[in-house]
Parts: sequence; C-alpha cells; structure tokens
Amino acid sequence: MTILAPFRFIAGIALPPRCAGCGTPVAEDHRFCAICWTGLRFLGPPWCAGCNRPFAFDRGDDARCAACLADPPRHAGVRAAVAYGPIARTLALRLKYGGRIAFAETMARQMRRLLPDEVDLLVPVPLHRWRIWSRGFNQAALIADAIAKLSGVGHDRTVLTR
Repeated sequence: MTILAPFRFIAGIALPPRCAGCGTPVAEDHRFCAICWTGLRFLGPPWCAGCNRPFAFDRGDDARCAACLADPPRHAGVRAAVAYGPIARTLALRLKYGGRIAFAETMARQMRRLLPDEVDLLVPVPLHRWRIWSRGFNQAALIADAIAKLSGVGHDRTVLTR
C-alpha cells in the first residue's frame, strides 16, 4: 500500500471512471459501458489490402476492392479500429474539440490490436501551428504516443512537418 492509496480511493468515489461514450460510471478508466460497447462496430479482417475497407467474406490476404483496383492508393495502408458511428464520433469529437485528452489512450487501446507486426515507427500527422495553438494539442500525436507506450513501437513527432 502506497501513501497515495487513500487519496486514490477517495478520488475513485468522488470521481469514478466514466464510459468514454456516454459518461456512465464504469469499473475502470478507458472502458465503455455495455450499451456503448455493443454500439461500437469493431473492424478486422477480412478487408481490402489497399484501403482496408471491410469485406463481407474472405477474399484472401492480398484481395483488393473495386475502388483500389481502379485507382490504387498511394499509401501502404490505412486502418481503422472501429467503424465511424455515433459512439466513435462522440469519442473523436470529445478528444479533438472537447479537450478530453485522456480519450487518446482509450482510442489507442483499440487501435493497438490492429497494429501490424512489421511496424517499427509511428509518425503522427502534424497539425498546422494555428490549430495546435487553438486546441492546445495535436490529437494524432497524443494517440501515437499512447499506441507507442502500449506497444513498445517507436514514434517520432518530427518526421513530418506542416
């Protein structure tokens, strides 16, 4: 037992962890209540090897959707942990515009499960200095920091500039 344990206990009663989606009290930080959890549509294989759009059925590891066959993307791949819906939208907007920077770790925990094994460096997309000034942070950098901490993969905020 540490000297801070009584204070953490009191803080846990006065300010219990809350669902990132709706604010309902939950057992631990960075968790969702049952209703919000079932409202999230988690993405995973099978998906397009080019853009990672979900497929209805498995077409093989290197299968590409019609859009990527017609106009191949100029990037190595993009991934999303969840489909954009009401809960995911709320979480993203609260982080981006509401200053809820703790949600960066909440998002990173879901993104971490889809991080390819061959990734050795995370590079967040930079914001224009005026956006950083108005928000006070770069949400992509916060998420990359959290993914790096959870996964042990290196990250560098300075590789790209705007």
